[in-house]
Amino acid sequence: MRIDVSDLSFSFGVSRVLKNVSFTVGDGEFLGLMGPNGSGKTTLLRCLTRYLPADPKAVFVDMKPLHTLSDRQLATTFAVVPQSSSTDFPFTVREIVTMGRIPHAHSRILGSRAGDARLVSAAMVASGCDFLADRHFSELSGGERQRVVIARALAQEPKALLLDEPTVYLDISGQLEIMDLVKKLNKERSLTIVAVLHDINLAARYCDRIALLHQGRLEAIGPPSDVLTPETIQSVYGVDVAVRKDPFTHGIYVMPRSITTSARKNGARVHVLCGGGSGGPILRQLVEHGFSLSSGVLNVLDSDYECAVDLHIPVVAEVPFSQISDETNRGNLSMIDDSRAVVVSRFPVGPGNFKNLEAARYALDNGKKVFVISGLDLPSVDFIGGRADACLRGLINAGAVEVSSVDELTRQLGVELEALK
Repeated sequence: MRIDVSDLSFSFGVSRVLKNVSFTVGDGEFLGLMGPNGSGKTTLLRCLTRYLPADPKAVFVDMKPLHTLSDRQLATTFAVVPQSSSTDFPFTVREIVTMGRIPHAHSRILGSRAGDARLVSAAMVASGCDFLADRHFSELSGGERQRVVIARALAQEPKALLLDEPTVYLDISGQLEIMDLVKKLNKERSLTIVAVLHDINLAARYCDRIALLHQGRLEAIGPPSDVLTPETIQSVYGVDVAVRKDPFTHGIYVMPRSITTSARKNGARVHVLCGGGSGGPILRQLVEHGFSLSSGVLNVLDSDYECAVDLHIPVVAEVPFSQISDETNRGNLSMIDDSRAVVVSRFPVGPGNFKNLEAARYALDNGKKVFVISGLDLPSVDFIGGRADACLRGLINAGAVEVSSVDELTRQLGVELEALK
């Protein structure tokens, strides 16, 4: 089954909720609809079910306009699983699931058609709620109810399941159980799935593709690794994240860090010379305080390099176990030229990276404000016979500012860059 959405728009009065949304859902695909609250996800889902009247030319199912399907045809095409379900009547689980046979009923006695009882039982087995068959629906937990509602949807014998935040009220084990079940139905029955999801990591783990909505528009659509990038998530959700590869599922997972600070409130760039793990706390704190940063030269196996990449900081990198090349050094000096201030951490210095200290002297000689963090009162990290310590002393004697902590650095940088505005 194929669903085609073309230039779909929808308004509640004068409020336009969907704006020219276009995408295709392929047969047997698992598509996640994502986006911040109010982005139009549930409205889009309701347009697919005709609960909300969409433009007749906007939605097609197997090349047929959605509005031409009869109610019975629609009910055997789509089955809906809402966020939550309840009833004031003492229906048993079996009776709830049997309601899924309504689109196929040809008499007033529901479930009287040959094979109905078998299909209802099979649906309960498939969703793992057969042991609850004689329990009252109102007595069940949230996770159990969702399984029953999925069983009812399966009893409809639909071509596609439309789910609206199916895990919203469940704990983590319940979420995984429901998503495992939906994915199993998707794979084993080639059942097309369109699901509104809020949990980014669940979507990344289970969806074939993700359609990301923002302010009623389709911001991006594609495989999770293409859509759930740090830049896109920051743009749509306003949250800084790191995106990693899950060693178990081989998919991606997203780690939120913080709500985005207002577009680099401290403006002018600061270049950080670090290495050996000394730069991580500096980079993280300066980013948290809104500074625009660059860094280098860092070995690609250095934890400071990984930290800079995670924080989306431009970095000049060098291959492992090699000296800083002339080309890489020129890149480092170019970043210093584009910066207002330079920070020198207390990093281990050997023959391979001594050019980083020379770059700090270059910055100072070219009128940059240079800050050295505890340059002289920490144990030596000089592995070149005193040349590194001598260079640090020379920087401070020539006007570099020595600071004792990252907090002091942050305060002084703020004052310095404010004065330069």
